Amino acid sequence: MQMFSKLKRFLYQGSIPVTKAIMVLCGLFFLLYYVFQLLNYGYLTDLLILNPAAIFHAPWTLITYPLVNPAPLTLIFGLLWLWFIGGTLERTWGSWLYFSFSILVTILTGVAMSLVAYFFLGGDFRIFDLWLPLVAITWAWSGVYPDQEMLFFGIIPIKAQWLAWINAAFIFVQYMRVFWLMGFAAVCGILVVYLFRGKAVGYGLRYWAWNHGFSLSGWFQRKRHEAKKKRLKVIKH
Repeated sequence: MQMFSKLKRFLYQGSIPVTKAIMVLCGLFFLLYYVFQLLNYGYLTDLLILNPAAIFHAPWTLITYPLVNPAPLTLIFGLLWLWFIGGTLERTWGSWLYFSFSILVTILTGVAMSLVAYFFLGGDFRIFDLWLPLVAITWAWSGVYPDQEMLFFGIIPIKAQWLAWINAAFIFVQYMRVFWLMGFAAVCGILVVYLFRGKAVGYGLRYWAWNHGFSLSGWFQRKRHEAKKKRLKVIKH
């Protein structure tokens, strides 16, 4: 129980519980991947990897495939990227909106890649990698902070909007080498970004909900204000 409390406190420090949870799970499954390999239980890792040929038998893999990252350097760089870019986006949008966005992006990318693999590559294709949903997360972040600069490879300063294009192009080319349609499927999560931007770039559905009176926090504030007015009326009478 005490361990659970410490974990919860760690996740909520910095107001990025979703980002931290993803990082913890990626690190945990990275360790389990090599433990399973040593014990000849490699098939257990396949329970998390998305395979279009077995998608109806393991539908949860549409969400779990980004957690499998066997390459150490790729994972470390991906986690650092997620920590900064994903964490910044989560603080801006709020954890619930960010969580909904990440899930939708992950599912859409998995479905698109599965369809391409099933109809054009025979269906037997292993899909995994944290960088797949990171494409859309980076794109959304660049919409919120287009002029923010980062040091590319720790040397070259580059603005967020161009960094998003470079990231998307890298993933596109990587999967296009397998099949040209697979390249488009790997970056299709970018389409979800525009659904979440709404009328104000970067504020997405949260802005839309607030603008239409569906803000949960705003609803509670209005209720408290109405209750306060009622109490004042009672006192006056």
